[in-house]
Amino acid sequence: MYLHEFVDTIRCMISKKMISDIRALHLDKHRKEQQLFIAEGEKVVRELLNSEINVKMLFATGQFDVSEIAIQPQTEFHEITEAELQKISLLHTPNKVIAIAERPTPQVFNFKTTSSLILLLDGIKDPGNLGTLIRTADWFGLRTIFCSEDCVDTYNPKVVQSAMGSLFRMNVYYESLPEVIARAKLTGGYLVTGASADGIPYYECETRKPMLLVIGSESHGMSPGVLKVVDVKAGIPRAPGSVAESLNAGIAGALLMAHFQNPVK
Repeated sequence: MYLHEFVDTIRCMISKKMISDIRALHLDKHRKEQQLFIAEGEKVVRELLNSEINVKMLFATGQFDVSEIAIQPQTEFHEITEAELQKISLLHTPNKVIAIAERPTPQVFNFKTTSSLILLLDGIKDPGNLGTLIRTADWFGLRTIFCSEDCVDTYNPKVVQSAMGSLFRMNVYYESLPEVIARAKLTGGYLVTGASADGIPYYECETRKPMLLVIGSESHGMSPGVLKVVDVKAGIPRAPGSVAESLNAGIAGALLMAHFQNPVK
């Protein structure tokens, strides 16, 4: 069904309770309790509507073009004013449309049936960095990410925004990374490569797959428990004379994913 087929029948004011309930989803606690998340902006919402994720509600101003949007039958549509959109948005300049969707359950993962590059994120707490890493993983064709349990919530609105739709094509799991690594080595013979400031130059590292690629936080690097179980520490050499303390985790991840996913022969 296309949205414009019934949009005229569901034009209504957004209630105060609805505004309160949506604003509550800005907080981790309520997103996890309700198993819902927020997506904002035309690009992100269109990607969401094209995914298999269940979209429960859609709020849009009259400026949002609904003529070519296929919508799920269970999705409620509300045309609202720009002032109402401002009340439920996290953006300084709200962008025409907001969707409320169910948090998907990741597929059961089996290391035995995969022979690719898998990304492990260790202690990534900045939403922008996590979103960038998800988007970059999508660019390089990765489909699986394991996050340590202290990483920022994948469905934090800022992560959803910065991932620009790539999140909806990714299976993301939150688990103890040392346990993930142990399982991968035991069942799939994975090589575990971790980004480290004191590692050997990444272009000298072994590139065989299957591989787990670990990216730690830019301030602390890999956690001690993960550091003990990596096979190879891969470094990104800095220029002679550089006094930069660290490299942004998103940029480091992009360099390493580009190399290990498509190594130059």
